[in-house]
Amino acid sequence: MQSKPSKNTRPANTGEKRFQAFVKWSNCCVCGCSGPSIVQHCFGKTFKHNKVLIGHWFVIPLCIMCDEIDTKGSHGAFRRKFGPQSDLWLEIYNKSPVDVPKEIVAAIKDWGK
Repeated sequence: MQSKPSKNTRPANTGEKRFQAFVKWSNCCVCGCSGPSIVQHCFGKTFKHNKVLIGHWFVIPLCIMCDEIDTKGSHGAFRRKFGPQSDLWLEIYNKSPVDVPKEIVAAIKDWGK
């Protein structure tokens, strides 16, 4: 289900929606549980790094159990247990049939968390 944009966010564009649809039907990137998965925005829809808006692209597939760790725990607890979310994202990106803009990939690689 798509959430409505607020005054601080914009809706996902076509490429971002395609990538999120791919992520939704991927297996959980942590435990491998089969999809459909929860599309987890790693640091929110409005997240920017190096002035590049990566929020709608920086999503990973999580099952309900793994999502609980990120949602109920913390980003730090998730990172200690499973590693950086940017590394998990890169694994998904490498399998994706969707063309992700190069500046998005570079910003997420540079983020490193």
